[in-house]
Amino acid sequence: MMTIAPQARAHVALLFAALAWGGAYVVGRHGLAGEPAAALTLWRWGPGALLLLALYARHLPRLAGVARAYPLRILTLSALGVVIYPMTLFLAVSHTTALNASLYLAVTPGLIVVLSRVFHGAEIGLFGALSAILGMAGALVLIVRGDPAALLDLSIAWSDRWAILSALAWAGYCVALPLKPAELGEVPFLTVITVVGVAALAPMAYAEGGTLLPPPLDWTTGLSLAFFAVVPSFLAYLTWNSGVARVGPSVSAVYNNLVPVFGGLLGVLVLHEPFEGYHLVGGGLVLLGLAANLRRGAAAQRVRSANQRRPVSGDA
Repeated sequence: MMTIAPQARAHVALLFAALAWGGAYVVGRHGLAGEPAAALTLWRWGPGALLLLALYARHLPRLAGVARAYPLRILTLSALGVVIYPMTLFLAVSHTTALNASLYLAVTPGLIVVLSRVFHGAEIGLFGALSAILGMAGALVLIVRGDPAALLDLSIAWSDRWAILSALAWAGYCVALPLKPAELGEVPFLTVITVVGVAALAPMAYAEGGTLLPPPLDWTTGLSLAFFAVVPSFLAYLTWNSGVARVGPSVSAVYNNLVPVFGGLLGVLVLHEPFEGYHLVGGGLVLLGLAANLRRGAAAQRVRSANQRRPVSGDA
């Protein structure tokens, strides 16, 4: 029976997360446009939180004990990943242009690489820098739809604060993931930060709309909410956290650039948007960046293996 190496499984997990988030852009454009940000974020996470609470009902005292032992870590990761990032992303889409919001998020992988170097001492190297540059270039080609003149329309306004905060929050979440308490596995950890996040989102949603009920549901809205609750929230965060735990925030950062690639591809397949040449150019640059990133990860793995095999000399 063929087995997949742990490093390869980590890259597959990161690939799935990027695909799920690319799908979220398509579903959000099609079925959830215009909904209140806090309520939408609450109902993105709320059903999953209830399901996880039911699954881990017998283990809640232990999970609560770990949360009390590491309150700052849990609150930071929950605030950045569950509350601030998705809610400000929804606000950004409502308050600024799609170009501005996308450009700020396109810079996030490079920011993660730099912050990982600062806080974790992660080596960047030639292939690390190359992967970040190629990935960002490909994402920019996709975002401006192959028209560099679109960048001339970019102007930083006060309304862009939500897009900037969203990009910073996601970068912070990715870089802070190594702080996850070792006592928590991936699903228990997601349970804890989701429940904490939903507890914070509930009063925000009530203050925003005077109710905790979901938006008026038709088939499109209901299926879109169900998709958001399961795929880009629970499954994508679970696989992303697992991949980052294996290869680190710096190596995983470039996978963020695959989100607009998958979003564009799914837009063509699902929403029947036209396939343009810039899709091919931008996607090709992102894939080249991913190839450089895999070369970087393989080189780092060889160094770690060599260090583990190196004999330790005794005291003189």
